[in-house]
Amino acid sequence: MRQIFHDLTSRRRAIRPRVLLPLILVSLCLSLAGCGSGESSGDGDTAGKDSTAAAAEPSAAPAEERDAKPAPADTGSANEKSAEKKERATSVNAALVIRGDLVVPVVAEGTVRSLHSTEIKAEISGRITTIHAKEGQVVRKANLIVRLDAREYEVAAAEARSRYLQALSALAVEEDSIDVIERSPELKQTIRELEKLEEQGSITREERLAREIALDLQALRGGAFRTDMVAARSGVTAARAAVERAYLNLERTEIRAPFTGVISGLRLSTGEQIIAGQSVCSLVNNVELEAVVGVLEADIGHLEPGRRALLVLPALDDSLEGQIGVISPQFDRSTRTCDVLLRVDNTDGRVRPGMFVRAIIAGETLEDRLLVPREAILTRDGRPLLFKVQDDRAAWLYVELGRQNDSLVEIKQVLQGGSLAEGDRVVVSNHLTLSHDAKIDVKTTVPVRDPWGSRE
Repeated sequence: MRQIFHDLTSRRRAIRPRVLLPLILVSLCLSLAGCGSGESSGDGDTAGKDSTAAAAEPSAAPAEERDAKPAPADTGSANEKSAEKKERATSVNAALVIRGDLVVPVVAEGTVRSLHSTEIKAEISGRITTIHAKEGQVVRKANLIVRLDAREYEVAAAEARSRYLQALSALAVEEDSIDVIERSPELKQTIRELEKLEEQGSITREERLAREIALDLQALRGGAFRTDMVAARSGVTAARAAVERAYLNLERTEIRAPFTGVISGLRLSTGEQIIAGQSVCSLVNNVELEAVVGVLEADIGHLEPGRRALLVLPALDDSLEGQIGVISPQFDRSTRTCDVLLRVDNTDGRVRPGMFVRAIIAGETLEDRLLVPREAILTRDGRPLLFKVQDDRAAWLYVELGRQNDSLVEIKQVLQGGSLAEGDRVVVSNHLTLSHDAKIDVKTTVPVRDPWGSRE
């Protein structure tokens, strides 16, 4: 029996996995099917009702709540506001288009020098008694600078005058016996004609003197010049020359300024002994100055005396006006430049000789050109353009540029965008980001300023 029970049990264990697995799968399927049918019959109805209620909730809300919700945005009104925002006017300044002469300047560099400068030297020897000027002082023409001891020269002048009077007395004794015969009118006329021939270049100075001596010799044989001969024989002529020399030396004891200028290098002291030819000081005229600038060979043909010039002085951070005085007749071979002298009025005395100067000289003049300020010109995509004012709009014009100077540009023609004529207005400020047909508000029409022209 035990053996039979064991065999049955072993056989059941071997069969159970094969039978139980299908049974478990069948039971699981039946359970799932039961749950699905229960939901559709019970809870499924409740879920359906909630979903429908949720969908119907907006329509079930009170009318006041529906009316309180914001209305859809007005598309047309929004576009208008956007357009108004884009059309905000840009504030600009404008300038008139003019027609006139365009002066192209010539730029050159050089230095300032005094028109008159000299080293004052003593003409005679002597001891300094007084010094009437000092270093850096402005003196006028003929002002006394240094005075020398004049006593010795006063004595010499008195002696020369005494000798002259003695000679003159000797001449007076013989005066009654002298027949005064001078040059005849015919001889005087002949000598005047010789002088005219010399001035015209027909004869030289030596030829004129030789002919005049021959005429005087002929007149002397006829009895002329007797008074002069007696005066020379009696010593009057020599005595008179000595008096003039003595008084000239007496005048030289007062060293005076030959022109108006500034004293420089005056280092003498009272009581100091100086000799003839010794330097007393330097005198520089700092009012009438000139700037010497080198102009290139290519530019010199457009310059002429009297042309205006603007002299920029970096040392003073300022500029002053001048004009061409002299154009050198020759060129410097090494630099291929020509020296041009520009006259400068330095009344206030700020400019000093030796300063560096940059000269901007009125050069070539181009007549009857259509001109706009340089500030009006912009470049976009490598092409020059400007904005023309049309009512309250800015219209761009692509243009072809001509010659220009520091303030004006020539408009040769309008390539695209419209026309441009004298009297039109162009935008000159706040236009770097301006677009075509943009709305603008012209605050000011600024004057057109050209340093070389008369138009403003």
